[in-house]
Amino acid sequence: MIFAKSKRVRLKGRALSRLNSTIHTRDHDRCVVCGAWVHPSVKFHHEPCGVNKSDEESKGVVLCRECHFERHNGKNSQEIRKKIVDYLKRLYGKC
Repeated sequence: MIFAKSKRVRLKGRALSRLNSTIHTRDHDRCVVCGAWVHPSVKFHHEPCGVNKSDEESKGVVLCRECHFERHNGKNSQEIRKKIVDYLKRLYGKC
């Protein structure tokens, strides 16, 4: 079985700024995990993160500083990941 590698989208400048604004608008400037207000200038979180991240609306969410830190470094990282993935699946279907 051959799996097609998905192409990562890498945006810069105004295009990345527009995407950030779109994601913040969609999420009402609220952390999708805890509901805390997040300033619109804070860059969105990629899911999946790391080398597989892609600058796409269906792969980004607003996270507050605490939930973002917890997603990457905390003992509840997988629980937060599941909340993010479930949220994106509700919006866009299969991720």
